[in-house]
Amino acid sequence: MLRKKTSIGIAVLATGLLATVAATSAGAFGGGGHCKRGGGGYGGPSVSRLEHRLEKLDLSADVRAKAFAIVDAQRSEDRALREQIRAAHEQLKATLEAGATDADALDAQIEALGALKTQHHKQFLHTLIEVGAVLPDAQRAQWFEPPHHRGGHHGKRPR
Repeated sequence: MLRKKTSIGIAVLATGLLATVAATSAGAFGGGGHCKRGGGGYGGPSVSRLEHRLEKLDLSADVRAKAFAIVDAQRSEDRALREQIRAAHEQLKATLEAGATDADALDAQIEALGALKTQHHKQFLHTLIEVGAVLPDAQRAQWFEPPHHRGGHHGKRPR
């Protein structure tokens, strides 16, 4: 009995660590992850965020059209992956709330969720790079700069 409780505790800890890693890496790539409380939203990077960043760049009409076409082409895959991640989160939450005792099944759910998040992050980065390839040099440099966050220092405080 103690072993089962320990396994569940470790799985819950691993889930928390996974969520923390996902949240911090999403912020690094412009995901900004504002998850609505109780809404189960996934705050990872999204192609709509790339669209917002494109709008801020001074681009010719031709380059703008090419860049937006790349982003638009990824939109349905982005939505599908985000929905799969949301569903996997809900399934894991339900499993944990039910007091799951099968550590292997719980581990499989955690790994499936992690794989979906990794797939989504890779898709985002591929889109980021593909858009960057069509941008002129000056805008490409801006495109690959880390996003500026409003409000907080995000780990760096002015001295």
